[in-house]
Amino acid sequence: MDSGAFLGSRKPSGPPIVDVSVDFFLLAAAIIVGLPGLCAAAHLGLVAVASWFYREPSLPDASALRFLVLIPAHNESQGIGATLAAIFADCRPGDRVLVVADRCTDATAQIARSAGADVLERGEDEPPGRAAARQAGLDHARELDWDVVAMLDADSLIEPGFFQACQAALRPGVPAVQARSESGDGRSMAAQAAVAAFTIQGITLPRGRQRLGLPVRLRGTGMAIRREVALAHSFGAPASEDLFFTLDLLLDGHRCRHVDRARVRSQGASSWGAFGGQKVRYEAGRIAAARAYIPQLLGRGFMHRDAACLEAAWVLAVPPFAPSALSVLLGCLLALAAGAMTVAAVFGIGFLVLVMALVTGLIQARASLRTWLSLVIAPWYLIWKTVVQARAMTSVLRRRDYYGPTARA
Repeated sequence: MDSGAFLGSRKPSGPPIVDVSVDFFLLAAAIIVGLPGLCAAAHLGLVAVASWFYREPSLPDASALRFLVLIPAHNESQGIGATLAAIFADCRPGDRVLVVADRCTDATAQIARSAGADVLERGEDEPPGRAAARQAGLDHARELDWDVVAMLDADSLIEPGFFQACQAALRPGVPAVQARSESGDGRSMAAQAAVAAFTIQGITLPRGRQRLGLPVRLRGTGMAIRREVALAHSFGAPASEDLFFTLDLLLDGHRCRHVDRARVRSQGASSWGAFGGQKVRYEAGRIAAARAYIPQLLGRGFMHRDAACLEAAWVLAVPPFAPSALSVLLGCLLALAAGAMTVAAVFGIGFLVLVMALVTGLIQARASLRTWLSLVIAPWYLIWKTVVQARAMTSVLRRRDYYGPTARA
């Protein structure tokens, strides 16, 4: 047989090998990109479903507790009057309010004193930051008479019944509780995005975690901590000091609880710049906490068979909501390009689970129509939040040790 004819009858083997290689690398990239988001979606979906079965327990009348309301405030003269008015309208005999005027250059201290609060003033030469202000307030309060410290931000408004609900939830054996925390409604699109973001963190997650028997994260504003627990620990992280404090309690065997009847609303960011700065602070704290605590949580979890510590390590290891959504979307698209329809479907389901969790939060928060309409910017928000995440990561790698307060309108 003619060798040319023989060679001509052979099917060229080059192109199929190239196609297989491209598909393989696309599939590998899909799994690498999409798996972190899928892990987050699995956890968040489980907690969101559990949140629908949350019921506020009927608690017997608890013994009277004296609350110390601790408010760190840096140049908050515009809003602290309303915050204090809501507090004094709800507090009982024996409760007291301490405002830590943190390096203020406005009338915050004078407004607080005129409203009836005790005031601790910190000068410009003292360490900056909300964590330092909280700790200074606690150190000052060692000489005062109180049973529980309730920490509120200077822009937070509590609803009637806040102290009574926290008192009832702080039954024996409960070291600390976190109130239902929401973002106040606003006119800007950034404010509506903040409302949507807070619905998951402040309502859905704590409800679901409590229903599953998991400890609840303290969120700074709206947390109420027993005296002996508060004074045995400290606030010192440059960002998300409440997360670090919660993890310290968890490692010491304390389990915090959620109390839905105690409600607090905080002023939402009025611009994308302010919202971005706030999110950079939150995410930088989360990343720093992951680096510091995951090894400790895993060690305690495996050594003591502590499922709560293992679950906390999982939460710190997976990305937050928006990067998770982008992760599974990109994983789905890459899997489709590789022709891996089953993998693409799995990532698509992960995305739908995240959407379900967001819708759950909006329903549970009884979000306004404007908040629902803000979801039209969701594609842009996913990209924006990923940029914020990168900025937060950069700030942690550069060992940034101070994050300024959220800018007010």
